[in-house]
Amino acid sequence: MSLSEYIERVQSLPCCLCWKKLGVKTYPVEAHHVGEASERNDWAVVPLCYEHHQGATGVHGLRRRGFERLWKINDIDLLAWTNEAMSKF
Repeated sequence: MSLSEYIERVQSLPCCLCWKKLGVKTYPVEAHHVGEASERNDWAVVPLCYEHHQGATGVHGLRRRGFERLWKINDIDLLAWTNEAMSKF
C-alpha cells in the first residue's frame, strides 16, 4: 500500500476519539499527524473530526498537553484506536 492509499484509508475511518470516547461514528475526518513536529512521520496519522483536530476541544485548539489532559489519552492511544478501526471498518 502506498502512502497516499494509507492516508486515504485513514480518512475513510470515523473519528477515533468520537468512536472510542463518545461511542459515535463521526465523519468526515482529517488525518492528524501524531508526535512532535520535528519527528513527523507521514505513516503515523490518526482520523480526527474537525472538532477534535482543530476545534476548541481538539488537539490544535487545546494544544497537545491540554488535549491529552482533557481526554486522558496520548498519541499511543490514538494510534492503537486507529489500528483497531482499520480492522473493523
